[in-house]
Amino acid sequence: MSLQHHRDSPHHQAARQGGERTLRIWLPPGYDASGQQRYPVLYVLDGQNAFDSCTGYQGHEWKLDEVATRLITSKAIPPIVIVAIDNAGARRANEYLPYADPFNPTAGQMEGGRLAAFLSEDVMPAVAKSFRVSTNPAEIGVGGFSYGGIATLHLALTAPQLFSKALIESPSLQVGNGQLLRDATDAATLLSRIYIGMGGEEVAPPPGAPPAIRERIARINAGLVVGARRLRDRLAAALEAPTAKLVIDPAAHHGEDAWAKRLPAALTFLFGPGGAQTQAPRQ
Repeated sequence: MSLQHHRDSPHHQAARQGGERTLRIWLPPGYDASGQQRYPVLYVLDGQNAFDSCTGYQGHEWKLDEVATRLITSKAIPPIVIVAIDNAGARRANEYLPYADPFNPTAGQMEGGRLAAFLSEDVMPAVAKSFRVSTNPAEIGVGGFSYGGIATLHLALTAPQLFSKALIESPSLQVGNGQLLRDATDAATLLSRIYIGMGGEEVAPPPGAPPAIRERIARINAGLVVGARRLRDRLAAALEAPTAKLVIDPAAHHGEDAWAKRLPAALTFLFGPGGAQTQAPRQ
């Protein structure tokens, strides 16, 4: 497991089958002078995209460090540590998905069901050994985008004992032909706070696309918004329901720029006042 200090960022490595994963750790302002204080922590998937456009997908990043710095210095959220976990590159879909994607039939064997064990047995202990992060689930969050959003949702449904907060952006709800929506219907215990973000135009029509293609893309986009609303409603119907916040950004596409734009609201909702509670009422 390699830990990379992003400070703004340490790199560490976490072992898992199929190779090691780089962890990029961002430490908040004042960390070095804070003595024995332990910090709330957010574990984020697709870590290459978190902090740096040089390593981000197609030169884009989520600006997690800049956003977190602004929120912390303005006291919108307390200081937090961010642990960005690199993905498996070409095997990203296999690593993150618990079910096959009907739109990506060549992905092969799905291993998303093993992600909770990787985090709880390898990543989280290694980070806690080297950095002053909280081990209290009430102060721990997990987040992801697209396939990483699906992996985060699956963690929220299957391993709620590890975290209390989930950041789910543009989840690919077609995975398993909608199986995660069905899984959410039967949820009993969930995290206390779940943020879901979705763009109203996740799929952008290619330039010059004929009307038939544009109409099909419009139907897909409408279906994605409906799916996000259904997910929010089904999570809110759990026996121990989370406080679930859904943000639909009508003109936003599927990509890092849209996710970075929505990050301030997401982090404030998850880590701001009241975000450390272990149980929350329905919303």
